[in-house]
Amino acid sequence: MASRQTKQLLDLLDGFEMTKSQHDWLERRFENMTVKESLLFRGAMQIEQPRMTCDVMLIASQLDHYDLFYGAGDDVQLGKFIMEQIQRPSDQAREFLDPEKVGAAYRQKGGNTFCDGHFIKVTSLINPFLDSDPSMNPDKGDFAIRVKLASRTNMDGVWVGFPDTGEYMDAAHPDELLLALDELEAESLTECIAMEVDCCLPQLENIPSQYESAAQLIRHAIDFGYIWSEQGQGEPRWLDKFMAVMELEDCHRLDYALDLAQNLRCYHFMPRDMDLADYGKELAMRDGIYPKDELLAACFDAEGYACYKMKRMGLSAAEHGFVSWNGTELNFEYSQPDTGQTMQM
Repeated sequence: MASRQTKQLLDLLDGFEMTKSQHDWLERRFENMTVKESLLFRGAMQIEQPRMTCDVMLIASQLDHYDLFYGAGDDVQLGKFIMEQIQRPSDQAREFLDPEKVGAAYRQKGGNTFCDGHFIKVTSLINPFLDSDPSMNPDKGDFAIRVKLASRTNMDGVWVGFPDTGEYMDAAHPDELLLALDELEAESLTECIAMEVDCCLPQLENIPSQYESAAQLIRHAIDFGYIWSEQGQGEPRWLDKFMAVMELEDCHRLDYALDLAQNLRCYHFMPRDMDLADYGKELAMRDGIYPKDELLAACFDAEGYACYKMKRMGLSAAEHGFVSWNGTELNFEYSQPDTGQTMQM
């Protein structure tokens, strides 16, 4: 049975001609939308005013092309938001700046709209060539993890996703979460329960059962979202190493996954698709034994050195590479490891 949100969003498409596959895709997309995505979609529909169902589907697939300014529902609030979150003029200058004028000037740039007490603006143009068949696009938002929360006043529940895309919000209080609490008519997460979790790592199983409260789960979901978006701050092959370490340690818990992501330096790793000679050269240079002389370097058995080091490091084969614990003590911030647990050697 379709949720209230899905019905409301489908009502926006009254009069649109669509095939069954288009209707089914839109219904799944609307059902999977977080509260923030739903707001962005409604605002984008007002801004873009599409006339064809395929254009609606493209908008629903590219909501990251829009920004939401939380609570900026009129020119006065928009002006305050601009001066507090974006431009931040000096206190002296603010005495001579009228928030309503600032908000009106910002709004008049175009490509924006007020929607349900918030401000939606276009940040970049929709890509009309995202897919020749929009129904082939993913019907979920691009989140590392989503949590479905419910409250006494909304037992159907709403989705909240991380990492949040809000550039201007306080990182500790993403607008994804604020909007979800608004929809649930809850002042805090203590009034909520976690119904479902959808995570990009399918090996993390039964996540809601791992937490005693929705608040603790959401705190970990927020952190997981940021870790996933940073991907080791651009470290090469970070994801492959993380996945290999997760497999090595047989990790199925979100809190344990967070700890492993923070402790990747404690593991040796070689990608599966890396050339053995290149890996040997990299290791030799790291160990300071690779010859500086060009002639000796050309004669150096990099592949043999790689095999020697792999044997010494005790690398185990995993789906995403070869990995082993390097003996460095792990720090546990999120999970409480079993006292009898020992790292894989």
